[in-house]
Amino acid sequence: MSVASEYRAVVGLGNPGSRYLCTRHNIGFLVTDLIRSASGASDDEEFNTRLLSNVKSALRGELDQAGWSSRDERLEAPVTVGDWSASLIKPQAFMNRSGEPLRDFLAYKKIPISEVVVVHDEIDLPLGSVRVKVDGGEGGHNGLRSISSVCGGRAYARVRVGVGKPPEGSPMSKAEDGVAAWVLSRFDSEELPFVEELMVRSAQAVVCLAREGLRTAQNRFNR
Repeated sequence: MSVASEYRAVVGLGNPGSRYLCTRHNIGFLVTDLIRSASGASDDEEFNTRLLSNVKSALRGELDQAGWSSRDERLEAPVTVGDWSASLIKPQAFMNRSGEPLRDFLAYKKIPISEVVVVHDEIDLPLGSVRVKVDGGEGGHNGLRSISSVCGGRAYARVRVGVGKPPEGSPMSKAEDGVAAWVLSRFDSEELPFVEELMVRSAQAVVCLAREGLRTAQNRFNR
């Protein structure tokens, strides 16, 4: 059973531009696009069916972008699933300035940071893992650091989408800038089936959090 949601904005993090399309760092954009593609579902069953139908197109960056509006360095679109409705946001500033477009949106809509869910890549989780949390540190993530700095603190929800670290012994694992190169790289062909499943589970986690609350989402997805 759903409960009244306190979450009125879902923010997917990524970098704008075709150069960064479908990279690990842009998994937040991909998940947000996937959620948008399933908007209008009347219940969880229909939502899940739409996710599975659209995930391949989302991962390739081929979803229809109709319905997104552009303003003040952000893309914005409505989403509804059952009795829950919210705004989806994709900041169009680079990752280290993600908070600035979000700050403008929150001020315009008069929404506190506590009513925001941020979907972001997480190198400290293995590929395929999803974790839901509220508050806490940024773990070196520049997008989260920007949001915490300019949007009123850390009291927002996060759906942490595991993209892993460079494989041990690989050139990127040894290079000084290896982690940066890793998150800006695209998933390889062997990873794609796992990434599709990851995107679906991350989208489900966002909607579960919004419709059923933090504890239910953590019990269902934090494993």
